[in-house]
Amino acid sequence: MIFLETLIFILLIFLFISVIIPKQIEANIFIGLWALVFLLIVIHLIAFGSRWQLYTLYFSVLLLGVFLYFSIIKHISLNIIIRRILLITSIVMFVISGLSVLSFPMYHLPEPNGDFLIGTESFIIEDETRLELYSEDPNDYRKTKIQIWYPAETIEGFQQAPWLEDGQVIARALSKDIGLPFFALDHTAEIMSNSYLKAPISKAFNQYPVVILSHGWRGFRNIHTDYAEELASLGYIVVGIDHSYGSVATVFEDETIYLNPDALPERDDTPDFIDYANQLVNTYASDIIATLDYLEVINEVSNPSRFSGKFDLGHIGLIGHSTGGGADVAVALSDDRIDSVIGLDAWVEPLEENIVTDGLTIPSMFIRSGAWETGENNENLLLLIENSSDDTEFYQIDGTTHYDFAMVYMYSPLTPYIGFSGSIEDRYLVSILKSMITDFFDETLKGDSNSQIDESEWEEVRIINE
Repeated sequence: MIFLETLIFILLIFLFISVIIPKQIEANIFIGLWALVFLLIVIHLIAFGSRWQLYTLYFSVLLLGVFLYFSIIKHISLNIIIRRILLITSIVMFVISGLSVLSFPMYHLPEPNGDFLIGTESFIIEDETRLELYSEDPNDYRKTKIQIWYPAETIEGFQQAPWLEDGQVIARALSKDIGLPFFALDHTAEIMSNSYLKAPISKAFNQYPVVILSHGWRGFRNIHTDYAEELASLGYIVVGIDHSYGSVATVFEDETIYLNPDALPERDDTPDFIDYANQLVNTYASDIIATLDYLEVINEVSNPSRFSGKFDLGHIGLIGHSTGGGADVAVALSDDRIDSVIGLDAWVEPLEENIVTDGLTIPSMFIRSGAWETGENNENLLLLIENSSDDTEFYQIDGTTHYDFAMVYMYSPLTPYIGFSGSIEDRYLVSILKSMITDFFDETLKGDSNSQIDESEWEEVRIINE
């Protein structure tokens, strides 16, 4: 796809130069080049479909075709103003398309490093023990959506899953949330993952350790697909949660639940902001507990699920970003089913001080971004770490922002210039995080003593001793 698009742009540049600069070129060459560009566009549309970044390119080619038709084929002497309008408009449309493609390219997901193929399947959890706090209907029960990534036996004959399982709905919800035109991220709905829908689970082991993955406020479960696929390829079952009303959108069969901004109003405008934050973090935490309960049900041998007996519920890890990380801590402090936890800029500020001072008694790892080196969150974070067991690790990755722990690198190369990502090259940062995450879980969930993290491997990573 990239090669074909590049070829089309190069041929068009050549055509524009040939038209603008007077020189003796046979009419057949102009016509042939334009026809070749048109043919390549048709091939591109058939093979890869259309996307909004190329709409102005199509218009540019049509305008150029009109210009060539009258000027070269029919030898009709167009008014010079009309000629200039046609040519300049065509060039402007071409430039707009080129800038759009460069600003919002079609990226590929990072390939997992493990040996296992990857399957994926989604489920809906309706928790009738909890009323929904953020719904307009006070009688609604809490409902979430989970996606499971797992080691697959084979992918032959199974459909490759898109990165955004719920497609354009999620892409447009995110566009709206960050203030882009509604269509700006539509192309991300066409990006494919490395996973296959409902592929059979691998028979290599009887059971696989489980990792629960939680996104932050205004995130969504697929924003951490890179971590999920990496772990699944290495022999884990990973369960990602869409935290309804905290996710940009959660898609169910009969409705779509969008982000509720009132769940976490602006700090500066809200005197009781921490109360809202505490309720949100604990709602996320309750979602995690409900997910664990659900896994226990579908893990029963009597249950006709592909996952029957496959979850090693004696080895469960949690990983979460921001609000999801704070929720993980809350669960790990109260639920003895959890064996280890990772917090990526874990937002523990909203947790009650008396809970934080209890400390964690299980292995834990906190990774802080450079952007969060200062701020309100650190008081509770440092208090938590100080009161936790010796198995608690605390690192900082310099040159990163809070959003670098999510997949912002999939959207635009411009993210470093608008503050969404830091100075570290994105795929290199992903490799660092994958290595730290998998080493930690290999050691704490699989008992692999050779998987200890050595922060000296990366100059951007430093251990925090405070």
